[in-house]
Amino acid sequence: MDDAAEAHRAAVVAAVLGVVGTGISVFGFWSISGPQLRAVQAVGILTSSGALWALRGRWARRSQARPNVLFLLVLLPTVVMAWMVDEARATHSAYWVPYEPNKLSVLTLAIIAPPGWPIGMLAILLFVGSALLHHLMLAATLRARMSAGEPFGIIAYGVFALVVLGFKQRGYALRGELEHERAEKVALERVARVSMALRDLANTPIQTLELVRQRLLTGDPQLTLQTERMGRALERLRRLNDILAPYQSAVVWDGEGTTVEREILSAKARVSAPSSRRQF
Repeated sequence: MDDAAEAHRAAVVAAVLGVVGTGISVFGFWSISGPQLRAVQAVGILTSSGALWALRGRWARRSQARPNVLFLLVLLPTVVMAWMVDEARATHSAYWVPYEPNKLSVLTLAIIAPPGWPIGMLAILLFVGSALLHHLMLAATLRARMSAGEPFGIIAYGVFALVVLGFKQRGYALRGELEHERAEKVALERVARVSMALRDLANTPIQTLELVRQRLLTGDPQLTLQTERMGRALERLRRLNDILAPYQSAVVWDGEGTTVEREILSAKARVSAPSSRRQF
């Protein structure tokens, strides 16, 4: 799977989680939500649903930029909703644990982030930064009723999320390296198969010419000259065989067409196919 397909998958997962998570928050915080929070929840569901609609079809898998933009777009209503949920919980609760939606979001984003550091880091910092800004804007009376440890708790979650994101991006990098090595191996094996075909093609004439040369070794000066020329030609063919010999180790002998005859038949089939189609 290439980077564009991975980015498409990440955007689809983010949009699905946006619909599911916002739907759960509608029922979970219905008792403390007001018209503004419900409006943001509706916008979040519409945004995530619209992103899913935009990501459908094969054309959406060809670009990495479009899924990355949609990945970040579906997060914006969630950031606003998390802010308003914490505000509502702080107002309606005697004691409350702040920034829980932000903490869950940063860990989830680190796991589902698309290839490339900028998108994942921006998504994580979006939730961590909004929580820190909200913390600074809270009244002192509300901060006094929150659980101890903030804002260091959300900062710690952000650091851990960046570590998880690092492992995720390292996995993407390793996958790319493995695909590159595999492509090189396939290309080398194809060259090796052609090399083995050329070597097989040269071996039989070498043996035949050597036998003929031995028969021509008589006292006739003309035949002696011809046999010397034939000997030099045989030496060049042997050098060609020595050059191609190292490629033999790169061929995986899996029973497929590796002999000269099969290589020749395959080439003839490729050449004759267009001409046969033109006849019809």
